[in-house]
Amino acid sequence: MAASAGRPPGVTFGVILTWAAALGDLVTGAALVWLSLHMAGVDLALTESELRTYAFALLGVGLVTAALALGISAGSQLSRVLVMLVMAGRIAGGVYSFAVLGELVKWQAFGQVIGSTLIILALATPRAFAYFRAS
Repeated sequence: MAASAGRPPGVTFGVILTWAAALGDLVTGAALVWLSLHMAGVDLALTESELRTYAFALLGVGLVTAALALGISAGSQLSRVLVMLVMAGRIAGGVYSFAVLGELVKWQAFGQVIGSTLIILALATPRAFAYFRAS
């Protein structure tokens, strides 16, 4: 396990943002599960089962992201690579959701793309490479 004192500030920033992404997915997934069970009077383009499927997918991604956040905080090179792949997927998902749903998800998609990009940039610096190689 890598000592946090030797961790570059950019990696710490990446860990914090990764935890924020994981918690956001978990909270949103839980809220959408609740919404899928109480859709009376709600006008959505999704059916209850589609919304519930999406909600459980978000919960799964949130759990995986939380596990990877633990890994990068411990200095795991594999977790770093997997976090970068998950964040690339989140960027693609944000662009896709904005293309499909437009103004409905504008700010959520924008935040997802910016946050994921910042995480990738924080974990791709030369100091981050050196830190994870030495861990």
